Amino acid sequence: MTGTFDRPGTTPVVRRRRPAFAAPRDEIDVPPIDQIAPPLDPPWRKEDTDTPDRKALYLHPDGHSVGLRIQSRGFAIQTWITAGPDLPPLPDTATAAEQAEAQAARDARLQPGRTWHAVLNTRTSKALATDLGALVRDRLLPALTNKPRGIPAPPPPARIGQSDPTPTTEGTQK
Repeated sequence: MTGTFDRPGTTPVVRRRRPAFAAPRDEIDVPPIDQIAPPLDPPWRKEDTDTPDRKALYLHPDGHSVGLRIQSRGFAIQTWITAGPDLPPLPDTATAAEQAEAQAARDARLQPGRTWHAVLNTRTSKALATDLGALVRDRLLPALTNKPRGIPAPPPPARIGQSDPTPTTEGTQK
């Protein structure tokens, strides 16, 4: 019997080997990230990375950063945004209501040093460059001023044999 012993006194564990002629396990051929990374408007600037085919990094003068990375085997592109070190100052000469509003806006921001992540599934994307650009512009950059609270869960499905709990009052007014 072939195999290796993990611990003395246990049964051998047979480890299968992949044949040399076998194709690599599921892998998606994704173009280099430099080719599909979206252009961001100034003052964002793209940094040089040590792996430009797998990772891209953008920096903002306020200290914010946006990163893109192709995950192993090309199934996903991980994106993230990190808030810079400073929050905008509160107005000194404002009324109490204006200061409260400014404080609420400040609290809604992504806090300094915090990161928000989003993932692009490459298997379902028909146009990687377009989808990646939309993800960065529509989900990551707005997180600086209005941090997301997560993705809302879909409503639970109706159970078999029970009526749908959602009211259907289309076209009627009371």
